[in-house]
Amino acid sequence: MKRFVQLAVFGLCVAFSVSAVYNVLSDNADVERMAALVACGEDGGARAPALRASEECKARMTRLERTPFGQTFEFTTAKRTVDVRCERAFVLAGEYGCKLR
Repeated sequence: MKRFVQLAVFGLCVAFSVSAVYNVLSDNADVERMAALVACGEDGGARAPALRASEECKARMTRLERTPFGQTFEFTTAKRTVDVRCERAFVLAGEYGCKLR
């Protein structure tokens, strides 16, 4: 029984580590598009295959911070500078959702 618990804890640690590395190193183009939509005042929380910021709003990313638990973007638009935080639905899994900070 003790050996089983040790293996289970080890397995959970490996799964957590792999998920954390994937969240930091994976391609985040869709997350950047969603964050730009939120920065422009559009709804970027819902995931769509072809997300594009409107032509009137030219959000320019000036800072990006990626951690295993989420991504933080700073965008400069014609009107303002905003911070957008994108996090997964669950701690290390699920779809990303973005909101203003």
